[in-house]
Amino acid sequence: MTKRRFHFKLEPLRTLRENAEQNVMRELAGELEHASSLRRELSSAEQRLLAARDPLGRSSSAAELAVQQVYVERVERELDAARRRAVVQDGHVEQTRARLASAVRERQTLDRLEERRRAAHDLEARRADRNDADEVSLMSHLTSESPA
Repeated sequence: MTKRRFHFKLEPLRTLRENAEQNVMRELAGELEHASSLRRELSSAEQRLLAARDPLGRSSSAAELAVQQVYVERVERELDAARRRAVVQDGHVEQTRARLASAVRERQTLDRLEERRRAAHDLEARRADRNDADEVSLMSHLTSESPA
């Protein structure tokens, strides 16, 4: 009675899918870090705009007011650009999350297939063991009944 060991023939494919899942996880981590960086940049731009709009309670000449207005407009453009970059990055994060969910589903599909095949293998092995035991028992019974 030699037991056959279980061998999942799709193991190389499962390994590839696990690696793909890990790669997408790393990519998502990078996308999230970039999104966090862009949110910090956005917050900084918002703070600069608030500071640029605050005249600090001093009276200013027309030339100073014009310079301040030009600066406020520039900071507003920077804030708009930072918002656009943050929105685009949020889209990248969502796309990467969707790819990760797909990679996880693909790997889990193979995991479930392996579990089913392992269970079928174990059932067949138990059946074979039971048949072998029954055969040994039958042979033992037959030899004990036959006159020597």
